[in-house]
Amino acid sequence: MKKLLILLIAILIISCDNNDKENTTLDTRTSVIEVMTTPIYKNVGSNKFLISDYVLDVESIDSITLGKGCYKKDLGSNNDIKIPGKLDDSYYFGLNDKAPFVTNITLWIDGIRNDIPVYKTPQGQFSLPYVNRTKNKPKKVQIKGSFTNWATIDLEDNNGVWIHTAALPAGKHQYIFVLDGVEEKLTENDEMFISNNQGGFNRYIDNSLSTNTKLSYDKILDKGFTFKTSGSLENVVVLYENQLVEAVKSKNDNTYTVNLPEKDFSNRISKTQLVRVFASDKNGRTNDLLIPVQNGQVVEDPSQLARNDFHNQVLYFMMVDRFLDGDKSNTKPVNDPEILPKANYMGGDLAGVLAKLKDGYFEELGINTVWLSPITQNPEGAYGLWPEPKTKFSGYHGYWPISNTKVDYRFGDEKVLKEIIEEAHNRDMNVILDYVANHVHEEHPLYKEHPEWTTDLYLEDGSLNTERWDDHRLTTWFDTFLPTLDFSKPEVVEKMTDSALYWVTEYKLDGFRHDATKHVPEEYWRTLTQKVRNNTDRPIYQIGETYGSYDLIRSYVSTGMLDAQFDFNQYDAAVSAFAVADGSYSNLTETLKKGLEYYGHHHLMGNISGNQDRARFISYASGDVKFDEDAKKAGWTREIVMSDSTAFDRLGMLQAFNMTMPGVPVIYYGDEYGSIGANDPDNRRMMKFNGLSSREQNLRKLVQELVHLRRNSMSLLYGTTQVVMEENGLLGIERHYFNESTKVFFNENSLILNVGLNNARFRESGTAINAIVTDKNIQIPPGNFVILQMKNDQNKDFK
Repeated sequence: MKKLLILLIAILIISCDNNDKENTTLDTRTSVIEVMTTPIYKNVGSNKFLISDYVLDVESIDSITLGKGCYKKDLGSNNDIKIPGKLDDSYYFGLNDKAPFVTNITLWIDGIRNDIPVYKTPQGQFSLPYVNRTKNKPKKVQIKGSFTNWATIDLEDNNGVWIHTAALPAGKHQYIFVLDGVEEKLTENDEMFISNNQGGFNRYIDNSLSTNTKLSYDKILDKGFTFKTSGSLENVVVLYENQLVEAVKSKNDNTYTVNLPEKDFSNRISKTQLVRVFASDKNGRTNDLLIPVQNGQVVEDPSQLARNDFHNQVLYFMMVDRFLDGDKSNTKPVNDPEILPKANYMGGDLAGVLAKLKDGYFEELGINTVWLSPITQNPEGAYGLWPEPKTKFSGYHGYWPISNTKVDYRFGDEKVLKEIIEEAHNRDMNVILDYVANHVHEEHPLYKEHPEWTTDLYLEDGSLNTERWDDHRLTTWFDTFLPTLDFSKPEVVEKMTDSALYWVTEYKLDGFRHDATKHVPEEYWRTLTQKVRNNTDRPIYQIGETYGSYDLIRSYVSTGMLDAQFDFNQYDAAVSAFAVADGSYSNLTETLKKGLEYYGHHHLMGNISGNQDRARFISYASGDVKFDEDAKKAGWTREIVMSDSTAFDRLGMLQAFNMTMPGVPVIYYGDEYGSIGANDPDNRRMMKFNGLSSREQNLRKLVQELVHLRRNSMSLLYGTTQVVMEENGLLGIERHYFNESTKVFFNENSLILNVGLNNARFRESGTAINAIVTDKNIQIPPGNFVILQMKNDQNKDFK
């Protein structure tokens, strides 16, 4: 007991500005927090964070140490900040104006350090004016943009000028003014505008405050590594499995050495540990580095990685009913003439998924994570209405639950689900389940027994509270027969988190895809994640679905909530860039950089090829679905065909982009060969396994090559990301990890383009896809891409 007391006293007298370097290598015990501690994003001034996001037992905290530039709020100074004793969950601290852009906070538990990175995110104040230049003065002016989550805000008239003042973080922010309820059409007077990826344009404001300093991997050492920086750094935070370790700067250049201390990870489930490098200079944060380590050695071979190393995932999402009918006995469409065939059950089931697992379809493609659409029991009847042609709908998609724990008999039963999971695990693959928490169907027993557990269908003004995605996002109903649950009630949170927990305790599932994430309050996600970690013995990957601003999307991604969300902003930019031959990649480049800034350079966000709520990419690329039309209506009123086969090349470009960028690639079923279709339900056609055209076969082969390249490339899994060129319809991006570099080029031009390369080194040790290599350059086909991968002796300079 005396030794422990002495240790605690020693902790309490350490200065907060020395990053506790004296303690980084003394203790061989590992962090109590076994999942990555996500950064705390804070502004200058007072801030708070929830300790329970990182530590399940808040009362286990001995004390808290604050790093450079941090101070305890109630002291109002930069004095030593370690307050022992019982702590509240909400912990307040401040960042002074001289705080570095990267610092850290340390939670001490039984004398063991647990470090959390802290990002300073200064915001600039901007005035966005609308000046009326027309003869007819609008009666009402509103603004909406990425900083309002695209909800409209009313502005006050000041003699014909309407001004919105906003505090904006670094980056470009899109917005548009709304006049009398109709969006303003941009004119030549709007100097700063950008495509909205939907056939129109938005204004934007550029609040670029960032550094040009870059971190890069250098050499692998015995029990460590070195990294380089292109400029002088203000602060460096290196975390080895959530514990601060020292980075020693060379006296001669901007090279830092990290020696990994001896740690005992024998009690950890995963054999891979992660080292993260964060840094900043006086202008902002640099990129970060991520290094996987096993037995104290930096991992160089991707084959060492396991399926629960989340960065190694490639997801495949199928709508179960539209994948494969493996059991004809449960093929039972709803017997209602008001439902047209494409809105009814088509017979796909869990037996079909199991059959494709057993015949090696996913393995051949390179997939290591299968994502099942919702399989809980849905209603028997017909609901909803589409006017032309008139039809109702069945619950074939699974998103109308009348039970949260029972497998729908039209998909199979508990036995076949367990067979799928066992078969997948035997093949070193994950299985994650789509889960619906936001709402239930009106036939659900929970709604019948507790109608007071749902939000109101009507708002105070008497209007329907349906599809109010932004202005009433936490209470809106998806339809009049789909009551939204009221998660402000603790009993609802408990009931629904217990139902979700059932799926990962009763079955050995590896994760969730969470439906309608932004419509469910944070309290639900925090409660669910705590329960999952308390009741499972394996890593559980959780990815959410949120349409909205970067800030809204990121607000759900943290140690205490979700691992990731789908990056719909990047998908929209990629669709615009690759499906339309407009000769520009500028918006895609900006979106890529903004995603790295917001989610981190080694995030786990989902990079999708498409999904069940969007028209098929390939049908936009072929021109059979127009960007400026109602894509859902198009699928009902005409037959969508393939009229331009160059769309296969464009889908190949999208797949290549997803497979080479940071994040987790996600293939929507059929996108591996180019399934066509407008929006729901035309984008949910039955999967084809046979009878593919030569174009479809070639695309599937290309996707297979891309997936295998992804999963066998450390540079694509953990590398740095740098845009090396973006001009005149040519985009070049490089990913680099120690002795391996991958370069990908996209050519939007109608001519073959030549890019000079060091071909001698490439020909010695390299991989190429779509490459035409000459003695002096690489030739990039028009409307296509080229990927080059080069390996190098790490003891030689690599450029």
